[in-house]
Amino acid sequence: MPPPEALAAVDWTRISDDPNNAQARRAVQRYLVSVRRVHTDCGLLEFVEQCVAQRSVLDIGVVSHSARYFDQPDWRHGHIARHARRCVGIDILMPLVEELRQRGFDVRCVDATSDADLGERFERVFIGDVLEHVDNTVALLRFAARHLEAGGRIYASTPNPFSRKFFRRFRRDGTAIVNLDHLCWITPTQAMEIARRAGLALSAYHLIKRFSPARRLLKRLAWRFAPLEYSFPDFVYEFAPRG
Repeated sequence: MPPPEALAAVDWTRISDDPNNAQARRAVQRYLVSVRRVHTDCGLLEFVEQCVAQRSVLDIGVVSHSARYFDQPDWRHGHIARHARRCVGIDILMPLVEELRQRGFDVRCVDATSDADLGERFERVFIGDVLEHVDNTVALLRFAARHLEAGGRIYASTPNPFSRKFFRRFRRDGTAIVNLDHLCWITPTQAMEIARRAGLALSAYHLIKRFSPARRLLKRLAWRFAPLEYSFPDFVYEFAPRG
């Protein structure tokens, strides 16, 4: 079934000054449904590879917490660097940035919530599981937007707190313990608001998980009775300059 045609971006503040206004909430819900994209024929890493293939890419948050990830086959920056036409990575952990430089990666030690400008522009900016860690998500998106070429796109992945993965943990433990460095969850409405404050628009959000053909049929039946987003552990938000 093809996705619905995307509606024009919604700024709820043009509808009401009340963030709980029913009309504004309905407009946001309609918009989010229109820009939701479901991918059941690939995994998250494959989707990212497709987004960056043969593009110039700025990858924000390349270290993934620890050097032990650098040699793992699913280390995301390694895949991005291999598929991009040109790739620059940034992180704030200087010792690990230096190690990546020694391995031949073009990586710089830069705070992606700062007013810094690298002096370069990119077709794609990828923010992999960083939004939920930073003190200032709006500043992070402004930094990303500053480094976009005309027509460029920002992609940001973040955990989906409404997914089966976290619900099972909550049901098992009562108080769900997640990554201890996380400050927040970023749901689609919050992604819209962060984008608005950063001068961007949420142009799409992607739900991505590979299912076998048989499993896909079962899921489509199940989604008639349960929320679709429950089946996907991550959100990938796609941001574009407003207007």
